[in-house]
Amino acid sequence: MNRLERILVIIPAFNEEDSIGRVIEDVRTNCPQMDILVVNDGSADHTSDKARASGVVVLDLPFNLGIGGGMQTGYKYAAEKGYDIAILYYKVP
Repeated sequence: MNRLERILVIIPAFNEEDSIGRVIEDVRTNCPQMDILVVNDGSADHTSDKARASGVVVLDLPFNLGIGGGMQTGYKYAAEKGYDIAILYYKVP
């Protein structure tokens, strides 16, 4: 059976209200066939609101778990939703 693979880009975010919109737009521009998930890692700013306003799925963690917690949350979501591939978007500062 031939079918298109479902691909999810996971974006872990902590206090990224100033950049999350640009990151989402960058992924949409360069990978329009991929779905986007933002894992808001307990941000104290408006990261979650700005990501939701961009029209992506956002999962809010109750407090900061660090990059590992954000990654695990994203991969678990991908598995539960039946994605074939999950890609972690992470920019090293």
